Amino acid sequence: MQFLSCPNEFWLSVHQPLLMAQPETLDYAHRRQEGYEVERYAKQLSRFAENGNHTVDFQRTFQTAELAARSDIVVTDKTTGEIDIYEIKASTKVKDEHYDDLTFQKVTAEGSGAKVRGTFVITLNSEYVRHGEIDVEELFTITEVTDTVDAKLTGTEASIQSAFDYLKTEPVPLLEDYCQNNKLDCRFIQVNFTDLPERTIFELYTMRHDKRRELLRNGIIDLLDIPDDYKLSDKQRAHVELARLNEPRIDIDAIREKFHSWEYPLHFLDYETFAYAIPQFEGVAPYQQMVFQYSLHTIDSPGAEMRHSEYLSHGDDGPPRPVAEHLRDAMSGGIGTVFVWYESFEKGRNDEMAKMLPDLADFFNEVNAKTFDLMKIFSENLYVDPAFKGRNSIKKILPVLVPSLGYEALGISDGLAATIKWFHAAKRNLPDAERESIFQDLLEYCTLDTKAMVEIYNVLRKL
Repeated sequence: MQFLSCPNEFWLSVHQPLLMAQPETLDYAHRRQEGYEVERYAKQLSRFAENGNHTVDFQRTFQTAELAARSDIVVTDKTTGEIDIYEIKASTKVKDEHYDDLTFQKVTAEGSGAKVRGTFVITLNSEYVRHGEIDVEELFTITEVTDTVDAKLTGTEASIQSAFDYLKTEPVPLLEDYCQNNKLDCRFIQVNFTDLPERTIFELYTMRHDKRRELLRNGIIDLLDIPDDYKLSDKQRAHVELARLNEPRIDIDAIREKFHSWEYPLHFLDYETFAYAIPQFEGVAPYQQMVFQYSLHTIDSPGAEMRHSEYLSHGDDGPPRPVAEHLRDAMSGGIGTVFVWYESFEKGRNDEMAKMLPDLADFFNEVNAKTFDLMKIFSENLYVDPAFKGRNSIKKILPVLVPSLGYEALGISDGLAATIKWFHAAKRNLPDAERESIFQDLLEYCTLDTKAMVEIYNVLRKL
């Protein structure tokens, strides 16, 4: 599988495995544990109960002289000896790489002497909503992919041979051979190119891969070295020109026009959410972004002192309702204008809570109707600074506009860590002191998200 996604990383993992070794991240550990949990529930499906017709093996390994593959579930027909292979995936749909995975398993299994009758992918049912205990028969979708897998057998066998052949070569490090998934984070690229310029053409994240590779083949790595006559989109060309000028470009009139449309009270809202494969709470679907925390800074009228409201579930309640009710009460003085950063996320959560809590639907509908995405000031190029490096994340904007305010000193400094650590504190049996420390870190992190929006708003107001 690694060969298909990045031949050079595959080569490096075999010939120089220590260079591929990376410290285990919080995200990787979380996803691994999540995968184990999905597998645990999938094994409870009724079709995998032992009976007189078949036997069931979990994590069965197939091996030939050159290949080895481990299958999540193997069902063996006692009469014919034929097997069905099931691959469990912590996703809500069958993906291309799942076919590749199962095809490799079939090649290896049949090479070891087994007769594979069928191949199946077990995924999560995105329509399932938890009510009471988990219903495993409803939680999962089982898709037979035998025909697709069989059609890929010849190509997979050729790819296996290509992988062995590639291991006998010495790859020539070329930037243009970066893997599409990781780009400059490709470990092979990192090992072989240690002195890249500060600003590279990879900043143009909307650039097609074929155009980027063309530039790299011509020796153009630095963003500033892109020729004036090289065809770029208007937005990409503007990005390059801004980098060359090395000074901000601000459309003050357009920004002031936005201010005229904003009504008091001004609310600055941010959610923290938790999405997990196996729904942990009532009324939640697989991977639904369930809100467990909010922070709200409010300015009631021009010149008024800013006030702050917040709520953090400790996981001992069904988080959406108390979060929603607390937020409604915090906005009881009037909604006015609600500022968020990346509105599709907050609006999406509001829509979900409106559906889950019909008695609060009118409130959330009004919040959505009065929401303004503060990020649009930057994504619509009303305020552009080369230091943003073409990004609109609040963590890219804040250090440039408000350098005195930052996330570096916080115990939790990004949204991914927030969601994982909340899960640990809410659902695992942690010592009380560790649990309370995580909750305090979460309050400080979410508070800074909305405080950051207020400070960015103040910078814009003073233009």
